[in-house]
Amino acid sequence: MPDHRMDTNAKRFKSPLRKLVNFFEESRNQWKAKYKQTKSNVKRLENKNRYLKNRNAQLNQHVKHLESELNQIKLREKQLQQLVKKKKR
Repeated sequence: MPDHRMDTNAKRFKSPLRKLVNFFEESRNQWKAKYKQTKSNVKRLENKNRYLKNRNAQLNQHVKHLESELNQIKLREKQLQQLVKKKKR
């Protein structure tokens, strides 16, 4: 590890190193917390998106099933009406 006190090209800070270390550590910890929160939000939104897509597919399938039942009921109703008309004659 190079000794920056001897390196003339190293950046010089006006503040003492003990203060800078605390500042940089706190900054890093804030960045990490922000990153973890963002990652958690992304994960939650991905899960919600996946759930909603699955739910949408289930509802579409249920709607198709109900439409099929409705068509069968309408067909049966039509057949019954024809039978009633035949009996009236």
